[in-house]
Amino acid sequence: MSAKMNTYLLRIVNQTDCTKEERQDMFDEMYDHLTLIKQTYVEQGYTEKEAEEMAMKEFGHEATIGDGLQQAMFPYRRELLLILALGSYLFVCVQYFSILFVENVANYWLFMPAIAHALILFFSLNKTYIVNRKLWLNLSLVLHLLLMFVFAFPHFNDELSWHIVFYSILGGTIFLIYRTALTYSFGNSSVIKKRIIHTVNITIGFLLLIGIGLILFAFLLFGDLHPILLLNMSFPFIIWGIVYAIQIRLANKSSKWLNICYFLWIYALLYLAALIFPIYLPELLASDLNDLLFRVIYPIQIFD
Repeated sequence: MSAKMNTYLLRIVNQTDCTKEERQDMFDEMYDHLTLIKQTYVEQGYTEKEAEEMAMKEFGHEATIGDGLQQAMFPYRRELLLILALGSYLFVCVQYFSILFVENVANYWLFMPAIAHALILFFSLNKTYIVNRKLWLNLSLVLHLLLMFVFAFPHFNDELSWHIVFYSILGGTIFLIYRTALTYSFGNSSVIKKRIIHTVNITIGFLLLIGIGLILFAFLLFGDLHPILLLNMSFPFIIWGIVYAIQIRLANKSSKWLNICYFLWIYALLYLAALIFPIYLPELLASDLNDLLFRVIYPIQIFD
């Protein structure tokens, strides 16, 4: 294969939100098709170089093909990302200027979510990357969700319509996180397993974030955020991330250990139970069981 044809095909596959293995499969399939077209022109009397140029011209422009492949996998992805980024930024601007004009207070921290807005715009407007776009786009969406929730909650207005807009933005972000993670170029048993892994782990991640976020918020209001408390709260996310990465890696390799690895979800479920019962529903369990679950949340004790 010539360097020019290799670059041509790479520009096509690099526009898709696919894993390295999926891009390689797409590359090989298009290479075979392109080679057949080239061979047809060679048999008609053209030189190798001329046949290659004519084959690529017949195949189509790389940007058009790559964009078409991505749109087929995730229709209107770019449009949804643009609406989310620009709509969220407009929502933040309205908050800022409303508070500025009404209360004469400049809350510059309201523009913290603009960091995530810029990242989402970057991934929606640019087509070709050398990085794993699916991973980095989802990280940008998670950052957007966190920053919007922390910094852009509509305290300035009690009208229901503003809260509906705010939660619609959060809901749209969550939808795009799931949709991006579950997008694959083809379907087989391995892809089905990876979609299950993504769905369960993302859901567990959100539940952990909500449960731990409520605890940290309560300590922030009524107590001190002790460093050991923050360390305890970080354990489930570290374990969750490790389990998530191991499961995806095993799924990519179609490893026999994947089914056993599913049992690692038990820790996350136990942690969620430990969050709910000892803190929010302590009366439903015996005191000894509550103490045991409490130690799951706080493996490093800060009290005597």
